[in-house]
Amino acid sequence: MQTDQGATRCPQCAHQLPADPLYVTWCDRCDWNVDPTGPTDKAPAWRLRLEHRLADTLYRELEQGKIHRPGWDAARVAAYLLSTVILLLPLAGLLGGIALLAFYRPLWLSAPLSIIPFGVALLLRPRANQLDPDTQLIHREQAPLLFDLLDKIAAAVGTTPVGAVALDAEPNVYYARVGWRFTPVIGIGLAAWMGLRPQERVAVLAHELGHGKNSDARHGWVVNSAAAILDELDETFSEQPYDRYREEVAYLTDSGTATSLITRFVNATVGGAVRGVQWVLTMIDLRSRQRAEYLADRRSAEIAGSEAGARALERLVLMDSSYRALQQAVRFGSEVDPLEAAARTVNEIPTREVERRLRLSGLRDSRIDASHPPTNLRVKLIRARPAQSALVVLANDQSRAIDRELAVPGQAVLKELRSELR
Repeated sequence: MQTDQGATRCPQCAHQLPADPLYVTWCDRCDWNVDPTGPTDKAPAWRLRLEHRLADTLYRELEQGKIHRPGWDAARVAAYLLSTVILLLPLAGLLGGIALLAFYRPLWLSAPLSIIPFGVALLLRPRANQLDPDTQLIHREQAPLLFDLLDKIAAAVGTTPVGAVALDAEPNVYYARVGWRFTPVIGIGLAAWMGLRPQERVAVLAHELGHGKNSDARHGWVVNSAAAILDELDETFSEQPYDRYREEVAYLTDSGTATSLITRFVNATVGGAVRGVQWVLTMIDLRSRQRAEYLADRRSAEIAGSEAGARALERLVLMDSSYRALQQAVRFGSEVDPLEAAARTVNEIPTREVERRLRLSGLRDSRIDASHPPTNLRVKLIRARPAQSALVVLANDQSRAIDRELAVPGQAVLKELRSELR
């Protein structure tokens, strides 16, 4: 109900609200219209309650100081054990193929039969992490100031210096171990980087390098490799378009009914078991992953300062807006440089809209398929602890100098983005 220019009243609690046509109108008293699109999750209510309870329990333990440092908790051990069992499947396929060739005769029969287990082993084999081919890889000699900053942060965190920086346009900053040598790499998305102030950049980099210190990347590779095997099996034992086509043909011609029933039975039993194991692995790994994020946030606040760590998290909920502004500037052209347009968009978002998106994160990001805990809880946890001063400081002129180092590879990233949009 509109009351006067630039203001309205909440239809639930009648609280007077400021109205801005550029942003969502919502109530900070009763949370009316915080999520104007509504929930999109179709998961059962019992599953949602269980997942929210697990996330809340972990937050309370951290808030009360029951978890002080990274380590092997029961959740991480259980995730490793289950993942190890799953990763034995390609090994079993390899050994099965070798056994057929070595012990089964005649050879003219065992050789073609061995193709099946060898194929299973090849299909389900673990893969090393690889960077996107479109990523611009930056080495130490190309950006000495950026690597000097990364080295200082890595020393303060107590982890190995990174071997390279991967630059792309995405609204994200990440840490990865790449290749079979597990080379540490920091990924910087321009849409995220340009929306951060200097000390917030230190906070984000310290958070990601904190994952390296806590061995989260190696843990993620083991669990993700097992999850990839389960995904492949789920796709195999789920109804595919060809299965539906075959059922329709069988119905029209009265042929193939038995085959169709067998397929549906296998998909329901084997596929159902695979999906059950998928859910169990995700549930077990939930606590470990979210615990790792909270502890990396704590390390970020220790290195960059508490306020910078909290502000960096608040800015990261705006990165989708930054990325859209970057895309629009690249696609349609603008008098303003695309990177400047991305930074300006984030800086112009009002505090009230930031608060709405933080509350929205509490509604949406408690789901287990979100890789991070709700951002509002992460910010709250940092600010609940005693304030800490920065160990590594990035001055404005140093930050601008780093941007100049990234200018050339950044233009290559924008050129690639422009070609994709076209």
